[in-house]
Amino acid sequence: MNKWKGPPHDEIQKCGAKTRSGGFCGHYSMRNGRCRYHGGKSTGAKNPRVKHGMYTKVAMKEARLVNKLIREANKVVVEVT
Repeated sequence: MNKWKGPPHDEIQKCGAKTRSGGFCGHYSMRNGRCRYHGGKSTGAKNPRVKHGMYTKVAMKEARLVNKLIREANKVVVEVT
């Protein structure tokens, strides 16, 4: 079993964020002064479209090109019929 090699628990800074009940959060803080629940590490992009590049400049340009080709194809179909 791993042994704790950090400072004694009494010396570790607590988070200190205010809770709904009016008290203070008792979790141990990270380097930024807050615990993982009150301002810890980022969880990443919340919008999967942005995360996967659906709205990048290249993707938007390609989408406009495809829409233009579809409009032109529809005009040709109307002319033929």
